Amino acid sequence: MKESPSDIKRLLAFSKPYKFYLILSLLAAVGVAIATTLNAHVLQMLVDDVLTVPSGVEARSYYASRLGNLYFVIACAVGVTALKGSSSFAQTYMMSWICQKITLKIKVDFFDRLQKLPLNFYSSHRTGDLISRLNGDVVVVEGMLKEMTKIIADPLIIICVIGYMFTIYWELGLVIFLIIPVLAFVVKIISRRLRKVGQQLQDKIGDISSIIQESVLGIKIIKSFGMEKEHSKRFELEAEENFTISMKSIKYNALNSPIVELFDSFGVAVMLYFGSKGVIDGRITPGDLIGFLTALGLMFHPIKKITNGNGIIQQSRGALARIFEILDSACEEDLGTREVPKDAKINLEFQNLDFSFTSDRRVLKNINLKVDEGEVIALVGQSGGGKTSLVNLIPRFYKWQSGSILLDGIDIREYKLDSYRKLFGIVPQEVILFKGSITDNVCFGRPNATQDEVMSACKSANAHDFIMSLKNGYNTEISEMGVGLSGGQRQRIAIARSILKDPKILILDEATSALDNQSEKIVQQALDCLMKGRTTFVIAHRLSTVVNASRIIVLQDGDIKAIGTHQELLNSSDTYSKLYHSSESK
Repeated sequence: MKESPSDIKRLLAFSKPYKFYLILSLLAAVGVAIATTLNAHVLQMLVDDVLTVPSGVEARSYYASRLGNLYFVIACAVGVTALKGSSSFAQTYMMSWICQKITLKIKVDFFDRLQKLPLNFYSSHRTGDLISRLNGDVVVVEGMLKEMTKIIADPLIIICVIGYMFTIYWELGLVIFLIIPVLAFVVKIISRRLRKVGQQLQDKIGDISSIIQESVLGIKIIKSFGMEKEHSKRFELEAEENFTISMKSIKYNALNSPIVELFDSFGVAVMLYFGSKGVIDGRITPGDLIGFLTALGLMFHPIKKITNGNGIIQQSRGALARIFEILDSACEEDLGTREVPKDAKINLEFQNLDFSFTSDRRVLKNINLKVDEGEVIALVGQSGGGKTSLVNLIPRFYKWQSGSILLDGIDIREYKLDSYRKLFGIVPQEVILFKGSITDNVCFGRPNATQDEVMSACKSANAHDFIMSLKNGYNTEISEMGVGLSGGQRQRIAIARSILKDPKILILDEATSALDNQSEKIVQQALDCLMKGRTTFVIAHRLSTVVNASRIIVLQDGDIKAIGTHQELLNSSDTYSKLYHSSESK
């Protein structure tokens, strides 16, 4: 992945809706810069107008005569401090508000884009890495924005201070001014290396997040194979690589301060020599020298802040590039303009359908099939035959290469995606339950459903009794991924979810394959209730569960080998007969 110079511009473009606050913040930053510079002038006035006694004048009487000047200098010092404090507060608060708004916008846009990406995107990206981008990279970019807010006034301070130096002693001010481009060149070299290391660091953090996620989700497999040590070793190797990259980043960041200090000491040496010479020659006053020396210190402090902040910003650009990579990923294509009619008959037809994930292997080959409303179509065959791929094309989860799928004679790609997908209810093998109560999960497809409707759906799904046996009933909070519920209980909640949604097309993808015989019978009863009056596609590994299907489709290597009822296929298809008897013997 490559960062683009425009990434920073794109990030700053997020601030456009907040122009008013940005302008106010910049005005406050101007106040900070002016107040900071006036500190040097206050010291200059203190030395020249109060503390410096002309030759031949008695000190005590002179100081007594300068009390008015002293009070004025004190008042100026208090006023300058008040101006700087109030301006700094206003600038920091408003810029932090803008920073938080931008961070919020990035998080929302990132998550929203994840919802809109096609399924093939998730096939090629690791879940742990995506989570790392949302949780880790966004936090890094938030830190990057905070650094920007901290140093926004610093360039203005440098400009004001250099301007002040020129008013005191322009020749010496010019020498100091010429130091800055040389320093900027050195910092630019370090910045390039920090950007590269920052990209490597964020990628490695993504790798580590993926390993952690795999380990947590697959802990049962890891333990059952006795691979704990090997998996820990794998993590340790990734962590050591992360350590090596982190140390490179620390090294380059650590170089910033010494480099600025070196240039600072050179500037002080030049200033002390030529400044002292100017006082001796009468070209400037002692107060001018003190003011110039103070201004020099005031200039290098923001330079040091800018170089340190720049190190963090450059290191963070890798995270920014990773975020924009997702934001720039193409959304799921939806060129449809039609709404699905409420009275749609749900007659589906597959015409010469070809599909492949990669160009070198077709998963489905020239599929031709008509499905009438209310039919239950069972898809059977060996693993890898194309069953799941076929049912995934019906809701348009993937794009096919040629052919078409028609709904009531109209290509389904002509329908708006959100309108078309409202037709579907899907019960997968691995049920996904979301954080929230049982009621929240059942209502997932119909958030406005009443509690009576929820309970009715759960009764139809044979889930009501076990839900009521729980301590908090329908208000029971579900743990992550439904941990604490049995496989059958999770399936019945998923079935209730589909019943409540009342879909016209139902897809059951091996919905009972992971259940024991007793749980399968209960769930199968719920599924039979769910399928009534709906066009249904069933993928089943136990063929005894689909013997009553309207038609059974035998798929092999992406081809339809046979179509018919259970009895017809037993009599006419050797492939189906072998599959059925093999399934029954297990």
